[in-house]
Amino acid sequence: MVRSGITTTMMQGALYAAVPALLLMAIVDAYGYPFEPPYQVMAMLGAVFSFLLLGRYDLLAEWRMARPGSVGTQLLYSWGVIVGLMLFMAYVSRYTGYFSRVIVTAWFVMTPAALALLNFFARWFTRRFVPHALAQRSAVIVFANESAQMLARSLQESELYRLEGYFDDRAGDCNAQNERIGRLLGRVQDLVSYVREHHTEVVFIMLPEQGIGRATELQDLLGDTTASVYFVPNFALYDLIGAELSEVEGVPVLRVSETPLFGIDGLYKHVFDFCASAVGLALLAPLMLAIAAAVRLDSRGPALYRQRRYGLNGQEFVVYKFRTMHVNDPDDRIVQARRDDARVTRIGRFLRRTSLDELPQLFNVLKGEMSLVGPRPHAVQHNEYYRKAVKHYMVRHKVKPGLTGWAQVNGLRGETGELTLMEQRVRYDLDYIRRWSPLFDIRIILKTLLMILRDRNAY
Repeated sequence: MVRSGITTTMMQGALYAAVPALLLMAIVDAYGYPFEPPYQVMAMLGAVFSFLLLGRYDLLAEWRMARPGSVGTQLLYSWGVIVGLMLFMAYVSRYTGYFSRVIVTAWFVMTPAALALLNFFARWFTRRFVPHALAQRSAVIVFANESAQMLARSLQESELYRLEGYFDDRAGDCNAQNERIGRLLGRVQDLVSYVREHHTEVVFIMLPEQGIGRATELQDLLGDTTASVYFVPNFALYDLIGAELSEVEGVPVLRVSETPLFGIDGLYKHVFDFCASAVGLALLAPLMLAIAAAVRLDSRGPALYRQRRYGLNGQEFVVYKFRTMHVNDPDDRIVQARRDDARVTRIGRFLRRTSLDELPQLFNVLKGEMSLVGPRPHAVQHNEYYRKAVKHYMVRHKVKPGLTGWAQVNGLRGETGELTLMEQRVRYDLDYIRRWSPLFDIRIILKTLLMILRDRNAY
């Protein structure tokens, strides 16, 4: 549920960051310990992670713990991720001995309660002093179609709107599908009188597929009321081109192709990638040296395989992998590996199966050429073919390519011998770009770790 812009989101993030930091200070003081540097670092990390992962959730949303997708449930899940990250960092850095287990446990357990208290206070304050911010707005829909049904489902689940029903001239065509929109309130000619009589606050007019004259005529008629008016285009257009409504310096635009990773969001992802890849390389250095030695001993040739790929905005870069084949393909003819491919070495088969051959790409991440999560990069020759064969293929390059991606954790990993497989992969890549968030990246990383053990599409 979106109520505000970036300024309010930053304020929410600051509040979510302040709660765990202040709570840790209070708990340390309550147990009679000095607030020394180890606890200061712990408070700072808790604040940073909370700002990044919790700050996107609506502070005024009602906590409904019984519903899996509720804000309360998502906040608890995100706090669990933060706890896991901090425990991992403490274990790796061997700083666990500097902290009192009682204090740390109390902090981990009490923070969700403090966040719930913050939510309760924010909602109480808003009801008391700004009640209109939480009040539901009455709404009606004009013209029944598939887009109206989709909108109705969203409105019925929303805390912001109370859907009263719909208007349509096809009164005799009130089938089961239209009943999902709500109660038929009358014909379109009855709309204005109904809005005046019932003081309806919002009118959603579904734009007809052909012609806009009818819609603008209704806008003129509703100009004699105080109702807010929305024109809702056919959602099929949005699905077709992946468009989103946005604005540029106050001018409304239909955003078709854009990266979500600019400004503060781009900084979040860059910092996370840099820190995670640096830590990963430090921890995995012995394993990578052992793999390099095994590759050299298993077959003739270098330990590393280098290949040109397309990165952010279609810029070429050289990707690193452990060599898994006896003979690499020439640059002008790259053939994807197939099941039981004779070119794959013995150690290469294991590396490909476990994705350990991708570990050198942590260097690409550290250099800023790749990200931990993003659309997987394809060879330049494959790119040149698929950009002509698959619609919107190059849009996937609006973000950095990743070690793992949304398509891969959904089973679209390995060979794409059929064009439909690549089309499915691109759909997932574009869906990732539209839905990106720090928590979404962490979710994909966790799913990747689980997937490696049971994925049969890697060979």
